[in-house]
Amino acid sequence: MVLPLIPAVLGAGALASAVAGLKKAWDAKENFSSAQRRVQGAEREWRVAARELDSRRAEVCAELESLGALRLGVASKSLAKLARLVDQVSKSDIASVAVEGYEVPIEIVPMDEVEVATYEATAFLRHGLQGAVSGAMVGAGVGQTVTMFGTASTGAAISGLSGAAATNATLAWLGGGSLASGGLGMAGGTMVLGGVVAGPVLLVMGYLAAGKSEEALTQAHAHAVRFDEAVEQLVSAGVALDALDLRAQEVAWVLATLDERFQAAANRVSRMLGRVRRAREARYLDAGKAVPANLAKRKIEYVKLSEDEQNSFNMLIVLGTALHRVAKIEILNKKGGLTRASAAMVRDMQNLLEVV
Repeated sequence: MVLPLIPAVLGAGALASAVAGLKKAWDAKENFSSAQRRVQGAEREWRVAARELDSRRAEVCAELESLGALRLGVASKSLAKLARLVDQVSKSDIASVAVEGYEVPIEIVPMDEVEVATYEATAFLRHGLQGAVSGAMVGAGVGQTVTMFGTASTGAAISGLSGAAATNATLAWLGGGSLASGGLGMAGGTMVLGGVVAGPVLLVMGYLAAGKSEEALTQAHAHAVRFDEAVEQLVSAGVALDALDLRAQEVAWVLATLDERFQAAANRVSRMLGRVRRAREARYLDAGKAVPANLAKRKIEYVKLSEDEQNSFNMLIVLGTALHRVAKIEILNKKGGLTRASAAMVRDMQNLLEVV
């Protein structure tokens, strides 16, 4: 009487196996879906963050390019005007000038340094732009030399570089194109600030195709964490770009305001020197003497200027020195970060502008 129960037991066992098989299949399907959602979701967040960073990079580059053009314009024109005016006055080798309301005397930049800066800026504007690599004006904006560009195209992450190489990489990324276009020459153009690539998606799919759903789920979480870390890096890079943008705007404002004050001072000194020359000629004419042919080329002696005239001349070279300092200041250090010197420069110049 027991034998008829055997088929029933076998049937129950088959049913249990079928249910177990279905459950495994269902679990595998769930693992597949979960793995796919986890990786693709993390990747999607990374791509959004990367696009936002690209957009911010473009905005900051525009600001730096504008600052670069301003720096070069000041160096090639305003500093050239400073050198011409100072050259017309003899015995005017002033080492420092005390400005009322400003705490410490201002050390005056030697005119040979001014002339070098003027020559370099003028030569670059005349000839450099035609052959300059992408981002050269960004380099001028941050105060770096054009030759630094194009040297960090090995595909290494910025975070993995140090010293001058880090600055090169930062500048190359800023001026060399978006992440999507392969900034810094990284394979696939996927990530400049970290080592994440889209490959993990394909890797996880490979595990799933091989039926290793649980291993695929583990790998998916591991790779999703890498994407999450990359997003954090992108966000941090965005914060760094914001700081760089702010510093560029501060330097640009200081430079433009100083240049405006300098131009006014230069016009005053130019008119003053003209009056001194005319008065010098008048002395010969009033005495009934012929004006010497080389009188116009003779330098005006600083010591013979009145106190007001000396003060006007002193203010010219103070503002010219300030222009030179701001036009040459480096915003980025060798590690690709903001320099303390540029922050101090902005504060100093803001204080100077309050009293001149």
